[in-house]
Amino acid sequence: MSEVLDKIEQLVEDEAGFEVQKTSKRLRVRLPCSPLSLIFEKTPSDDVFMALHCSALRNFNGDRTDLHDVYSWLAASFLRWAGVASTALIDIEHPATMIPAELYGRYLIPTQPEGYVLAPGDVGLNLAGNMIGYLAMFEQTAHTFTTFWHPEFESGFESTHDYEAESSQADEWAQDLASRLGYRASQEDIYTQRLSAGWFYYRTTDGAIAVVESEKLVDFLELLRTDPDEEIAGINGFLYTGKGFDNFISRDALKIADRIFGLDGALANSSCPSAEATVIPLENGVILANDYRAVLLRHDTGVTGFTRERSLVLERNRLEQERLFPPSEFTWTDEVDGGRFERLIYDLLECEPGVREVRAIGSSREGDGGRDLVVSWVTPPVPGEAIPKGDPPARERRIIIQCKARKRSVGRSDLGGGILDTLFMYHAEGYFLATSSQPAVAVIDLLEEVRRRGDYFTGWWGRTEIEQRLRRNPQILKRYADIVRPAQ
Repeated sequence: MSEVLDKIEQLVEDEAGFEVQKTSKRLRVRLPCSPLSLIFEKTPSDDVFMALHCSALRNFNGDRTDLHDVYSWLAASFLRWAGVASTALIDIEHPATMIPAELYGRYLIPTQPEGYVLAPGDVGLNLAGNMIGYLAMFEQTAHTFTTFWHPEFESGFESTHDYEAESSQADEWAQDLASRLGYRASQEDIYTQRLSAGWFYYRTTDGAIAVVESEKLVDFLELLRTDPDEEIAGINGFLYTGKGFDNFISRDALKIADRIFGLDGALANSSCPSAEATVIPLENGVILANDYRAVLLRHDTGVTGFTRERSLVLERNRLEQERLFPPSEFTWTDEVDGGRFERLIYDLLECEPGVREVRAIGSSREGDGGRDLVVSWVTPPVPGEAIPKGDPPARERRIIIQCKARKRSVGRSDLGGGILDTLFMYHAEGYFLATSSQPAVAVIDLLEEVRRRGDYFTGWWGRTEIEQRLRRNPQILKRYADIVRPAQ
């Protein structure tokens, strides 16, 4: 086992009650009888990938999709509330059934603020320790505030009577909900009644919408709700910037929630939705709760959605710019040399957790369309990608890095030839843009479109993201005083 995994195992020993399963490349940490386990896995780049795995216990009968869903909601909400991580929910396909909506389990991938690959040294170990400690705290909280985390079936009530896939009550409830969803509902959607949990559950076949009718669940989620002070009204929705996380919720998502809750536009038309209902943004969805009903809506709520909306806000209003973007701690030269900027990105990538190899393949000056670097980078599943049972929740990809030194925002015309053509030419599995300014909204949309067309990883660093890495790597900052330096 790697040295890092050994140190993490020592951290586990400081927390009472945990079980540890270990191999040469993986450490699984869990509390007995818990549906959650924390996975630390050695990657091909000798880093350690961290994820939370959710799988309901087998003492429940019937399809356990509702349990996988609700348990992962609560864990993700708690981690965000505690300020530990903003996570992406990644579905695990059911290996046996042919029902698209069913879940075999779920991974929670920590994406913000530190990411899913543990940085070397104390920073990574501190994050691992926080995850272990807060997992123990969450288990205690779930036991205290819910009866469905580990239900104790009463004498004479067998678990075989716990799951009602077909009942007149569930049918009536699901029909009403389907009418509220309109064209988003399908005959292939699944629904059920879980007697021990005391809830009704509904999930659309594409997994984009899930609804739970449960007073106890709503009460628990209300404890973890986002503070209205974190919320800033944008153009197409609302930005959330508290606890070191950047998230976004669109008004379109709030319109769907209004129909599900029967609120007649109260959330979508509100100036502060988090004051009207429980709002918990995640990396690839948002949890909302009101009255006795909770809903998960799959939307672009992470950094991508936040950056797109932030760009619109910047274009609209200088006052909002000052609130969202405090003065920079760095000063950049008026004209950033393209070659030096490319070398800066090269050095920062070599320090980036999960990156195994960085190689130059030319520069934009050499007529190759600006395909500057290629990296071997361990990345998580792209949003919407399901993980086959038994496969790890991360893999190494060959990613093309394009560097653009610009004063203004980088537009689509600055990217040269087609991104897909570049990916095919270099047999790459991802495309990444690094710019000394910021990507325009059109570029963000283009990168999202490329991702949706296939299993491609896309991303970017703008000036803000580069400066974050310069703070963490002051030794690199010293080498590039000719283009960027600390503000006087």
